[in-house]
Amino acid sequence: MKQIFIMLLWFCGISLTYAEPMTMTISNPTAAQRHELVEIDMRQWGLDVKHGLVVRDAFGIEQPTQRTQDGKLLVYVSVRPNGKAVYTIDKGWPVPVNSFVGGRQYPERLEDISFENDRIGFRLYGPGLQKSGEKGFGHDVWVKRTPELILDELYRNLRWISFHCDYDKGLDCYAVGPTLGCGTPALLKDGKIQYPWCYERYRIIENGPLRFMLQVDFATTADGTTEHRILTLDRGSNFCEATVWYDGIKTPTDVAAGFAIREKGATTVTTGDGYIQYADPTIDPEKHQCQIYVALLFPDTKVDITEMENHALGIKRQYKGERFHYYFGAAWSEYDVRSQEEWQARINGFIEARKNPLTVTIK
Repeated sequence: MKQIFIMLLWFCGISLTYAEPMTMTISNPTAAQRHELVEIDMRQWGLDVKHGLVVRDAFGIEQPTQRTQDGKLLVYVSVRPNGKAVYTIDKGWPVPVNSFVGGRQYPERLEDISFENDRIGFRLYGPGLQKSGEKGFGHDVWVKRTPELILDELYRNLRWISFHCDYDKGLDCYAVGPTLGCGTPALLKDGKIQYPWCYERYRIIENGPLRFMLQVDFATTADGTTEHRILTLDRGSNFCEATVWYDGIKTPTDVAAGFAIREKGATTVTTGDGYIQYADPTIDPEKHQCQIYVALLFPDTKVDITEMENHALGIKRQYKGERFHYYFGAAWSEYDVRSQEEWQARINGFIEARKNPLTVTIK
């Protein structure tokens, strides 16, 4: 009966709360407006990990939250420049919400793994593609013109429509093929890129409503190395976090993350302190008449930025098997970033936010 009562409250949009609420203050140390996900270690702050938790803003409106597998509470917050935002945390049963992120394996399309948030989407090619002999090494990009999750619909309609045409929601107009696509890692050997093939195993660690996290593992190569890759995409972000490591590294080597540079209709690659960005002309510039802005960001990893084999690369020298951390991202000129100048501003803001994180105080 208790569970039925709780479900009735959910359907009516009512949260059942009890005990004294706690006050959470989010402080913004920068002069920029901030909209982003914050992580709260529930055990660190003495939050009850055995019961539900409801977070409300200053108006008393319940905010979407997510509990992670490693004991974090995720909350999407907005804080004005150099400001403080106050929320309350109370015990209770959160009202179910539509997810802002999502992803899964698509066995109906050669075991793709595709995932998205309210801004952008990405795809990794699977074992089915590798068995076919087609070379698709890198991350693909799904561009969107809506915050809704659209990938299930695109895959469901594949037999009637093409991925490469825009039916007013989004499409795949980014070319990958035998390249690193957008932000794929690779070891370097004798000064050449060792292109990774498709993933062998996968595990979805988190799947909404605020964060998607995926681990993919690759087959051991002839020289005995095995790649592991964790990809994390949060609500509201154009940038996917990548954490990569290799087992079996016998001697220090170089590892890189890169994106492909197109020859036809290509624009200038722009580099700066800890980033590389580029306006990709799409797979058919004359027909699509738009651009896909891509970038690699290294806010906390020292890399050498260079161009090699029609790629822009950030290279971490003398890699010994430790975790290699960076971000890759994309945006579409038909949606939330209209120009390469806006893309640069988005990159600058993201890097500044990583260097000056929001601070959380709970009492």
